[in-house]
Amino acid sequence: MRLEDLVARLDGYFRVAQVRGDDWSHGFEDCYPEPYWREYVEPGYESRWNGLMVRGAAEVERVATCVFPSDAIVGGLEPGTFLFSEHPLDFAEVTAFRPLARASFEGMRAAGISFYHVHAPLDMHPEVSPSRLIGTGLGLRRLEEYGPIADGIPGGACVIGESDGSLDELAARLQEVLGQEIPVEVVTRPREEAGRVAVVAGGGADVDLLEQSLARGCRTYVTGNSARPPEHPFFRRKFDEFRELAAGHSVALVDGTHYGTEKLPQLAMLTWFRRLGLEAVFRPDGPKLAR
Repeated sequence: MRLEDLVARLDGYFRVAQVRGDDWSHGFEDCYPEPYWREYVEPGYESRWNGLMVRGAAEVERVATCVFPSDAIVGGLEPGTFLFSEHPLDFAEVTAFRPLARASFEGMRAAGISFYHVHAPLDMHPEVSPSRLIGTGLGLRRLEEYGPIADGIPGGACVIGESDGSLDELAARLQEVLGQEIPVEVVTRPREEAGRVAVVAGGGADVDLLEQSLARGCRTYVTGNSARPPEHPFFRRKFDEFRELAAGHSVALVDGTHYGTEKLPQLAMLTWFRRLGLEAVFRPDGPKLAR
């Protein structure tokens, strides 16, 4: 399939041209003291921070999906692969975002590998957002979507719905949905019943998103970064403020790691790519729990 045709289809599906405010500049500045990545990315990438980041061969031979790109994933790709991800940076659960090495960019260039990612457009997507896929997998009833994390496109990155189960039953179901390799835990247990459950996949330990959830009657909050205090000062401050607010409102926290709670869209997209006649595989590389 022609690269241009595939990119156009993805841009349309994820509404890339409309999204505003999904800014990764601070993350890139933090990860790349030497900004060598600029030598490899598409012109205009910094104005949108979504879509085609690295242009490879004109013909796409196969697709690989991943939650976070990494040097290990890039190094294992065959020539002509189209790499699809939610994020433009690697990630570890405690130390946060990591850069791709210059050698990875050089390897993509030499092997004709393209790299495409969508962050807010995926988190807010009406079909394949991670929060929606988890909420559906958990069997939550009467799902309501909210919590936009970018401008220009409708929808939100959070869902909330009703559960009749206990916290342990909810966590067990989350384990089934995410896979046995993903650590799932009930982090705080102010009661035994789950009640009204908010799902905020990925880095949902955020005061604003929790406040929006509380306004909708949240009693249990499922997310990916509520269990392990991050080392980065900015993220640690956000983590502490979030945990304090959750404790003050007796919100039960259930955690499935940032990586784990954003894994499902990468599996769902395999079907999307295969419908176009492309070979597609998921490349796991996480969750990275060690410092």
